[in-house]
Amino acid sequence: MSAHSVGTRRINLAQWSFLQWAVLVVGVVHIVWAVVGWTVNSSFGIGEHAHATPVAGMDYNGWHAVAGLALFTPALLAALRKSWSAWYCLAAGIGGGVVVGVWALFSDRVLIFTFPNHTTDAIMHLLTGALLFALVAVQTALDGDLRKTLGLTGSGRPASIG
Repeated sequence: MSAHSVGTRRINLAQWSFLQWAVLVVGVVHIVWAVVGWTVNSSFGIGEHAHATPVAGMDYNGWHAVAGLALFTPALLAALRKSWSAWYCLAAGIGGGVVVGVWALFSDRVLIFTFPNHTTDAIMHLLTGALLFALVAVQTALDGDLRKTLGLTGSGRPASIG
């Protein structure tokens, strides 16, 4: 295989959709928030030893910061394509937004972690999930079709990548 047979695809930021830019911004903001949270409280204690420090409304410790990095770092990759951004928003909105948010509403313990300000955390998770869903809704309105936003053709097959 020669070097000429390997295709290169340049990232053309001028052609990015609203959703791609939004996912990039949301990802960067949450990554910075997680790094700041980790800097403020890098504790990896568990149970009653899992102390948390509020940072911009969210309880942070080492565990929560790592979880934030794990959830939002993929946004940087997802932003490269509109359909990836849409699927990312739906998955992160459900998992990191709704599921964790509802759980935190009713309990100050998540697995082995204790979060004393769990109601505030729950609200922040639910708001983040709602934001991610809203971003998909806006892009769908711009595209005129959810299938187009998700990268699906009328047949339900993925649209061509090229």
